[in-house]
Amino acid sequence: MTSKDIRKKFLDYFSSRGHIVVPSSSLVPDKDPTLLFVNAGMVQFKNTFLGIEKRPYNTATTCQKCVRAGGKHNDLENVGKTLRHHTFFEMLGNFSFGDYFKKEAITYAWEFLKDVVKLDENRMWITVYEKDEDAEKLWKDIGVREDRIVRLGEKDNFWSMGDEGPCGPCSEIIYDLGEGVGCGQPSCKVGCDCDRYLEIWNLVFMEFDRAADGSMKKLPRPSIDTGMGLERICSILQGKIGNYETDLFTPILTAIGDIAGCTYGSDKKTDIAMRVIADHIRGATFIINDGVMPSKDGRGYVLRRIIRRALRYGKKIGIEKEFLHKLSASIVDIMDDVYPEIKSHHPYIVRVLKGEEERFIETLSIGMRVYEEIADEIKLKGEHTLPGELVYKLYDTHGFPLDITKEMAEEDGLSVDMPGFQQALEEQKQRSKTSSKMKGEALDEGHAMILKSDIKNIFVGYEDLEADSTILNIVKEQGLVDGLNEGEEGRLFFDITPFYAQSGGQVEDQGIIETPAGKARVIDVEKIKEDLFSHRVVVERGMLRKGDRAHLSVDKNRRKSVARNHTATHLLQYALRQVLGDHVKQSGSLVEKDRLRFDFTHFQTVSNEEIAQVEDIVNRKIMECADVVTDIKTRDDAIREGATALFEEKYGQNVRVVGISDFSKELCGGTHVGNIGEIGNFSIVSEGSLASGVRRIEAVTGEAAVALNRERKHTINAIAEASNIESAKVLERVEGIMEELKEKEKEIERLKNEIIVYKVDEALQNAYEKDGVRIVSIFTENAKADDLRKMTDIIRSKAKSCVALVGTKDEAKGMLIVAVSKDIQNTYNAGKIVKKLSEKYNGKGGGGAQIAQGGVPGEVIADAIKDIEAVLDTRT
Repeated sequence: MTSKDIRKKFLDYFSSRGHIVVPSSSLVPDKDPTLLFVNAGMVQFKNTFLGIEKRPYNTATTCQKCVRAGGKHNDLENVGKTLRHHTFFEMLGNFSFGDYFKKEAITYAWEFLKDVVKLDENRMWITVYEKDEDAEKLWKDIGVREDRIVRLGEKDNFWSMGDEGPCGPCSEIIYDLGEGVGCGQPSCKVGCDCDRYLEIWNLVFMEFDRAADGSMKKLPRPSIDTGMGLERICSILQGKIGNYETDLFTPILTAIGDIAGCTYGSDKKTDIAMRVIADHIRGATFIINDGVMPSKDGRGYVLRRIIRRALRYGKKIGIEKEFLHKLSASIVDIMDDVYPEIKSHHPYIVRVLKGEEERFIETLSIGMRVYEEIADEIKLKGEHTLPGELVYKLYDTHGFPLDITKEMAEEDGLSVDMPGFQQALEEQKQRSKTSSKMKGEALDEGHAMILKSDIKNIFVGYEDLEADSTILNIVKEQGLVDGLNEGEEGRLFFDITPFYAQSGGQVEDQGIIETPAGKARVIDVEKIKEDLFSHRVVVERGMLRKGDRAHLSVDKNRRKSVARNHTATHLLQYALRQVLGDHVKQSGSLVEKDRLRFDFTHFQTVSNEEIAQVEDIVNRKIMECADVVTDIKTRDDAIREGATALFEEKYGQNVRVVGISDFSKELCGGTHVGNIGEIGNFSIVSEGSLASGVRRIEAVTGEAAVALNRERKHTINAIAEASNIESAKVLERVEGIMEELKEKEKEIERLKNEIIVYKVDEALQNAYEKDGVRIVSIFTENAKADDLRKMTDIIRSKAKSCVALVGTKDEAKGMLIVAVSKDIQNTYNAGKIVKKLSEKYNGKGGGGAQIAQGGVPGEVIADAIKDIEAVLDTRT
């Protein structure tokens, strides 16, 4: 039975019994930033099990894409070492949302395995929770022998979604692969960690609701959640010992063998490497397909990690170049009929993989070489631990991932001094803090004392731009003070403030603080902690004292400009997803008074037509003049209702939700306009690459957009006037001028080459000759290195046995290049000649035997070029 047959039989079986076949959800969890990836079939039904979301059906069946390669559920370290662990896998499942319960779930599972796919019941075992009398009886009632039922404890047979929420006992179906598989120990039995007893299906009976204190009560509608790994059931039904010998993997392993020149099954270490690569390319292909880009944190880091791990194992079996992007085609061949989107997205997947491979392949080569040098030295000393400072050097200097170092060390029988690594890492952080002058890098003594005092402020800036408040504390330089005098700078802390502190990509507010005795200008506001802001001020008049009552006023025009730009980023994200696709995710932003910057995931240049479409969508939305609505909700409620959240962001229990009509809803703590019509208009200034797979758009709104468009219009009109043409024909005229310049550049290049040839001919006539070798020297003003090299090429083409010295002077710097024809390199060496000349004339230089380059002070370059004796002195 092929994997396609098995997948279809499973879904057809449950469909025929009233279950709705629900398509696999994306690997990126919908409305759940707390989870790295979908790691089980029930994830897309989480809210249904909780009773929060209603569906038009009470029973369902799925074949769900899953990834377990990060967070709590992480199988990464075992991949390749066992025959059954994977980062990416497919989970077959059937679900009941308060419809049927244990009896039906058990009957369905047994009937499917015994009667539909014809598994040998004498090789199947059943595990039940040790306190679940009902489940054991139900298994006996359908014919399972008592001696084939094993009771296990909570660790193995009690499932929960987390520390609280729906949970319940579970029952697993285990298949005995036979005595020839596994550890071979006489004590081997169900529950052993070896490969013999293979768990193929887990039936979870969700009948309890666990509270935060650990207490449990019965759910009003007990439910069923089951999961059977497609890869595992395939291995059994196809008569294979491990998952990697099934039709889901054999084409991939064959493709790897073709690239590496090896065969799966011929060598244990090679087999492990091939299994890692096969698994990881499946995972990477599907993760990229669902919109994740390689990055340094979150989901992107998991993707980067498995790509890099696959590349390292590729090197272990002799693959030195990029290969994963080519290998991904085999995944498409196997899976495109079930997941057709991976075929349509394949060109995109290839670009992402190839870009990541190219960046890492050089790092990998250097890092592995340095690691091997360190490891060999440790072994020679008879030691078994890699020093932490050397591991940190690999990580910091060579960019070599720590997890790869640890894995390589384990393979070599070595351990890693992790405390030493952490100490080196911490020391570097401290050095960075000491040397950096960036705001917020480290707290000074005064701020530390403020934190110890545990004062707090209330932020009222969403509703009000003015407030009356009390000065609670003042920091000047690095200590607490009672007051600030005119001209002095310090930081003020209040019990109430309308000033927004820099946060979430939005810049801080500025404004004025007035007391009966003085006035200060607010130039910066920093969030010391969630409920305490530090206001950096310069006193412009009088004095400010601790305990003074003060009136705080935010610069309204600045705030409005920032708010326009911030709301515009929400519209921009919506427009980008409309034009480029749902893979677009925010990866950073900056919202200032005069502009906005928005970073997003996308792997190719955004065309001019697409930029125009994005601009048009944003401006059309602005003209709809929809209100911006803000609400405070619990994080779970906001996400359940569809609010966009960033995975890497840390959200509290209660969050602020900013909604615009029916098309935008985001978790956001920033300030916004009341109605999107206040934005006025929106213009994109630039679009470009920030990093591989990350693009950046800069844009302006409101008055800044008006000014930009006026400036553009003025520029076009000025060009038109200077060219004596209509403004509509400016582009045509500029293109014509550019073409003319290209032609003139070609003519200049032609004339330059003629001059070079003339100078070479002249120099050859005046060349110094000794023992059949011609020493040709040329000096020319303001030439480039390429011009000099071209001269040496012409000289060597016209004179067989020759040494060419050419040089130039640009302001105070002199440059010389020496080239030696191949037939005399046993006598003359270009690198030695340049070194001799450069040092003699207070410069530096070097290179190979055939060509070399040096630099000397400009006033002596001509003398150096004519110094034939220095050339003759370097003969070998």
